[in-house]
Amino acid sequence: MEEIIRQIKNQQEINFVNIKEQIEKADLETVFDGVNNSRFIFHNLHSMDRFFMNPNGYVYEGEKLFGIPENLSVISTKREGFEKDTSIVISRQQLLGYFEHVKAKIENYLDNLTAAELVLKPEGSEYTRLELILAQFRHMMWHVGCSSAITFAAKHEWNEFTGLSGLRKLIEGK
Repeated sequence: MEEIIRQIKNQQEINFVNIKEQIEKADLETVFDGVNNSRFIFHNLHSMDRFFMNPNGYVYEGEKLFGIPENLSVISTKREGFEKDTSIVISRQQLLGYFEHVKAKIENYLDNLTAAELVLKPEGSEYTRLELILAQFRHMMWHVGCSSAITFAAKHEWNEFTGLSGLRKLIEGK
């Protein structure tokens, strides 16, 4: 595997650890800005699923596989498809199932990606593969922080956070 791809893959593994920690510890029912925390988490997973590789030609499988309607990923009242009902809570089991599904897709993608492809735009995309990956890194961690803060406000406990120091443990643990 090329070095740059290996580094991206390692950093994404750290992201996955933090996202899984978030899902496992989150207070899913707490409502913030008119949306419960389970929907913030689902929004993050859906975004990874849709935008990490190429949003063009994306087909959502989460409703068929996990029973989660796609419109629940819309967390802004200004966006089409927003569901205002705060009593709709996506279960931890559904979120973990969807997480594992998205994780497997991204790992497969990175296993088959080359350094030369990073600077190319996927068909129909205005962004390169590297830009899509970096945009998702930024988006993922913003939402992990947001959801962690929501959980802290409800439970008065912070999620564990894995950073660069945790990379060696991840690599050695495999």
